[in-house]
Order: sequence, then structure tokens, then C-alpha cells
Amino acid sequence: MKATGMNENEDAAITGGGIAKKARLELEGKTGKKVVSAESYLPPSKKKLAKGKE
Repeated sequence: MKATGMNENEDAAITGGGIAKKARLELEGKTGKKVVSAESYLPPSKKKLAKGKE
């Protein structure tokens, strides 16, 4: 999609999220394992400063 503006980007995000959900559920069905788990979760990292800035 060539989304420009808030409404169009919202529609694109909803569509993309649906595609990702379908892919995740299909993968979980084929492997029998959860994709998202406590083992695969990475906590948010601390914000890093850009190079040259302190």
C-alpha cells in the first residue's frame, strides 16, 4: 500500500497485523510450539545514545 496520512497508515497497519497473525498461527499449528513465550521474549533495552553524543 502507498499509505499517506494517518487514516491510510492505520488501515495499512491493521492489514499488516492481520497477515502477521495468520502467519504466526499457521507456524504454531505446524510446529506445535508457541512463537511468543517467556523464553523468546526480550525485555526492552535502555535507550542508547547516538554516536558522538554524550
